Amino acid sequence: MFKTAKGQDEMAKRAVLHSRVLRNVLLLVDGKRDVQTLRELMQAISAPEDALEQLLALELIAAPAAPEPPPAASVEEAADAFLHDDDELPSELALDSTQTQSARVSSSADFSRLYEQINGLVSRQLGMIKAYTLQLKIEQCHTADQLLALLPEIKAALAAKHGEAKAIDLLRQLGQ
Repeated sequence: MFKTAKGQDEMAKRAVLHSRVLRNVLLLVDGKRDVQTLRELMQAISAPEDALEQLLALELIAAPAAPEPPPAASVEEAADAFLHDDDELPSELALDSTQTQSARVSSSADFSRLYEQINGLVSRQLGMIKAYTLQLKIEQCHTADQLLALLPEIKAALAAKHGEAKAIDLLRQLGQ
């Protein structure tokens, strides 16, 4: 299951869902967790059994379609653009560099793929509280520029949990 554009918009605007529990279930849907895992997590937060069905009916989430061939290496290039040869992220994002990276990740397919990869990385590699905080920020992103701007913060969180070398390795794997 994954969030649709309408679901991502809902996370930012809070216009449709008035139930905190349903919003939390929507947040759990990250494109990486299978339905069984989602149902187990829903049970842990006392969500209604039909929460996924409610979100599907509202078109906030969807089941994945048949896999598409991956786009050209643009996502990998964008992620690698943040990693210098000396394995450091830039201390701040230069506007020209960000615009170049945005051009590489300009199509909606590339944005969706980058969104899913970053969200999946955060949910798999960070503790529940830190992942939740970063996922809220990821949900606010509607452009590749916004997603790429989160990479330094994500790298810092990964480094705090796993060490600098593993954080860099995990970020390098984004485009693979």
